[in-house]
Amino acid sequence: MTTVLVLGGSGRSLTVMKKNGIRRIAVASTVGAGDSWSSLNPLFKALIKSSGIRHGYNDHHGVDAVVPASDVEGVLARSVALSDAAPRGPLRAALVGQEKPGMNVSRTDVARFLLDSLEVDTWLRQAPLIWNARASR
Repeated sequence: MTTVLVLGGSGRSLTVMKKNGIRRIAVASTVGAGDSWSSLNPLFKALIKSSGIRHGYNDHHGVDAVVPASDVEGVLARSVALSDAAPRGPLRAALVGQEKPGMNVSRTDVARFLLDSLEVDTWLRQAPLIWNARASR
């Protein structure tokens, strides 16, 4: 199986993938992108809409529309706030609304999740929310 990891993408990437027989893609997305927009706090939505971050969200909304509509086996990993710190607990993943997520996720764990999702079928054609659960004390 040929796979690809994309940290941000577009329809052009999917066209190139199709031409080259690449069937699987993992995309770093964000909570609030695509159909998870409705799960955001209204105050956070207002902040996004009134600031420059809206441009990034517009890109995520576009990717979150294009990948599921394509014929590739895609995973859209929607992360909460990214952290450069070491993980504070194990990585968790669930569809939006199934569990209450933690506040952040380590960039290392996001990268690991994306790579793993190319090899494991657990989240194919889905958009799980990912976060680090707090470690027990």
